[in-house]
Amino acid sequence: MNAPGMLVVLSVLAVSGSFFLLLTTLLERRRMALRLRFALGSEGVRIAEMGLGEELRGGAGQALGKLAGLMPLGDDDREKIHTALRRAAHDTDQAFAMVLGAKVLCVLLGLAVGIVLGPTLIEGPLGWLAGIGGGFLGGIMLNLLPEIVVARVGSRRLRLVDTGLVDAMDLMIVCLESGLTFERALRRTVDNLTFLWPDLSRELRMAVVDMAVHGRSRLDALTRVAERLDSQALKDLATTAEQSERFGTPLADALRKFTSSLRVTRISRMQAKAARLPTLLVIPSIAGLLPGILVIVGGPAFVQLGDTLGQFGGG
Repeated sequence: MNAPGMLVVLSVLAVSGSFFLLLTTLLERRRMALRLRFALGSEGVRIAEMGLGEELRGGAGQALGKLAGLMPLGDDDREKIHTALRRAAHDTDQAFAMVLGAKVLCVLLGLAVGIVLGPTLIEGPLGWLAGIGGGFLGGIMLNLLPEIVVARVGSRRLRLVDTGLVDAMDLMIVCLESGLTFERALRRTVDNLTFLWPDLSRELRMAVVDMAVHGRSRLDALTRVAERLDSQALKDLATTAEQSERFGTPLADALRKFTSSLRVTRISRMQAKAARLPTLLVIPSIAGLLPGILVIVGGPAFVQLGDTLGQFGGG
């Protein structure tokens, strides 16, 4: 193997090893968080998350943060990344710097691979130019990967928040009908949802703090949570609570109707996914069944055709 090929192999092994070590650390921290959650509740999860944050800040976080200044981004792109990080509950300056640093690293990795592979595929100066151009384009395409990962994490967390909102509203209706005020009912709901829906409990706890400490109204506190996650369900909840307070209608009845609409929306989404399932299964079914059918139906004909051609060739 020549030198450029050896460099490519070593680069691939180095990147693969780095990703494997990072993935191993994240999975180990995840298992530790689950064990601490069963042992200590939400406090154990917070301790595990703090430990993971310290490891990232002490290792890859610092290295990626130094590369963040090399990535030019407009205000719209920065706001898009901040929105995804807010959904993922990691909207900090260091997390933003790590995302930018990862984007720069992807560009540099694509450029390095292009410089190494270009001269090996095309000889002469044209190979270097093709390698630099192709590597730069590949790096630009690859630098979208960190944003996609953050967006997927944020979307998954938002889906968990919307899913747990029905259980939260059921519990809150019980608290309201037992005589508690909205603020105390929300606080009791947050405390009881910490283990079952930790993401939703964390977001609603911020609304409780806004109302109790900062003196914000129901509408302002819940709207801040809805805008942070860009959740339509939470926006509807804020509107329902505000209208109930303005017109003096029973909040428990309003929340019961709101919960019913959430259930109808969830059932509609499940039905839509079930309706798309046969279409999605067409290609896997064809790919799995068609080769076997061809072998069963056309196999004897091909064997007979081969024997016939062999007899003609022998004759």
